[in-house]
Amino acid sequence: MSRIFRLVISAGLLFLTGCASLEPFFALLTPTPVPTKGSTPAPTKAATATVPAAPEEPLLRVWLPPEFDPAAENEPASLLRQRLAEFEAGHPGLEIEVRIKESEGENSIVNVLSLTSAAAPGTLPDLIVLSRSDLEAAATRGLLHPIDGLSTSLEDPNWYGYAQQLGRIQNTGYGLPFAGNALVLVYYSELGTIVSWDDVFASRGRLVFPAGNMQGLVGLSLYASAGGEILDAQGLPTLEEETLTRTLALVQEGVSQNVFPASLANVATEAQALQIYRTEGANKAVLWILDYEASSDGEVAPLPGVEEAPFSYATGWLWALAGSNSENQQLAVELAEHLVAEEFIGEWTRAANYLPTRPTTLEENDRTMAAVIESAHPIPSNEVLTVLGPLMQEALTRVLNGEPPEEVAASVVQKLK
Repeated sequence: MSRIFRLVISAGLLFLTGCASLEPFFALLTPTPVPTKGSTPAPTKAATATVPAAPEEPLLRVWLPPEFDPAAENEPASLLRQRLAEFEAGHPGLEIEVRIKESEGENSIVNVLSLTSAAAPGTLPDLIVLSRSDLEAAATRGLLHPIDGLSTSLEDPNWYGYAQQLGRIQNTGYGLPFAGNALVLVYYSELGTIVSWDDVFASRGRLVFPAGNMQGLVGLSLYASAGGEILDAQGLPTLEEETLTRTLALVQEGVSQNVFPASLANVATEAQALQIYRTEGANKAVLWILDYEASSDGEVAPLPGVEEAPFSYATGWLWALAGSNSENQQLAVELAEHLVAEEFIGEWTRAANYLPTRPTTLEENDRTMAAVIESAHPIPSNEVLTVLGPLMQEALTRVLNGEPPEEVAASVVQKLK
């Protein structure tokens, strides 16, 4: 009995083992479900071939104010156009897209930059030319990328001091200097040589400058030349009463010598001053050197200081980074460096009549230009000009109208307290 039982158990185990080995075979015989009416067959995933996307050709967007339009019909524009083309040729496939933006008004380059940054950051310019005041405004609003860390060009000793300082905002490099401008004294040749205010007062005829300008730059230049500080220990705008009094005393002397007419208070712009000078309403003027034409405007000299040394404020235009595409930043830096390189910027500056930014670009025999550059100092910050400019304009107007310098200086300084 037990032998028969063991045989049955063995047979059962063999059967089960055989079933397990036949499972793949049974699986092959399992019929494929046939869709019935109303049922949806499972979708079949088709094999697709992956085609690699063609790499996009690089595009660099460049924004320029109208005065630097490379499409203009003049020599500086032609030189700039050729320089941009050289860079493109050295980078096969690269396209440089140039857009011209207004310098002032509601559609000014900084306003458009701000709107674009908020609404369409992908279309921001990789490279942009800004005046010093616009560079400061854009940097403080977070619209620019510092150039420090991406380029060492600003550390190059082959920059004039004023230009190098224009490229920095609160000790951070934001721009590479492109073109400069400074206040100068111009006068007609028949007056002889003028190097000081004593010479100005001794010469016959009147001197014109925009005394009514709310930035007060001429007055602030005179004040700074006398050693006056424009920032206090806390870094806030300030005026020193004693130095301001000496500055205004110089203006009073000009009034008494009939060199500074009271009507100067109504001259609000450099364009008005230039028109008065060129229509012989005055034979001396304080102008921006960019407006000076050697063929018709006579002689040019550094702006005399209250003390012996001349002193003038200078401004300029700089290349800056604004794009949101980080992959383009290094290429944009390379283009900026290409556009301020010594072999180009010297020729371009001479053609465009801007103040040179690099010492090696100045012609050796141009002593007058060298003297102007030596006397040039970077223009005060926007904050300083906003606070001190109107106060200086008020002080000049009051002295031109006959008020004593001491009283005017005391009341103006009191307004800062």
